[in-house]
Amino acid sequence: MSSHMSVENADTVSLVCALLVRFPELASIRSAPADRTVRLTFAVKLRPERLAQAALTEAVEDHVAGFLMLAKEKPETLRLEFEGDRTTSFVHVTRDLESFTKEELELLVGLFCQRFGDALVRNPLPDAHLDDDPAAQDEAASYAVEALRDPAQSKSLVGFREEKRVLVYFLKSQKKAKASARR
Repeated sequence: MSSHMSVENADTVSLVCALLVRFPELASIRSAPADRTVRLTFAVKLRPERLAQAALTEAVEDHVAGFLMLAKEKPETLRLEFEGDRTTSFVHVTRDLESFTKEELELLVGLFCQRFGDALVRNPLPDAHLDDDPAAQDEAASYAVEALRDPAQSKSLVGFREEKRVLVYFLKSQKKAKASARR
């Protein structure tokens, strides 16, 4: 059974890599199966003021709500958090996995591209990026979102870029760590 589990995890890692390659606008993806959420991080080469943060939050909420209304759904979790320094901000969008889709991801990426233009950090493709077939990239991205949504997926992971590489790490459950620390 553990070999079956490692194959699923290897597939998930490959798919998350494919998702980050397909959407170079994403700085990182973090899944939290225990909470049934995914956190998408966008990097922006500016520091939005509070009013701009509120406007972006409202725009994301309106876009996601409108998009989901077409499918007669409502988001269970939709949260934006901002962090950064003087020159770069990270915008974290947290979504529930139940209603999150690749199409919504495309909508969010489009919204961030429109809102921030050249200030949105787009990561360069790897030098050895051989798969320039957009249809294959879209299919892999769809599979990646489905893999993240799979209720059998039990391990949290984070995928991000470092230079021209994509790195994916499995995270230890924080709840278990807290529970064992109390003993």
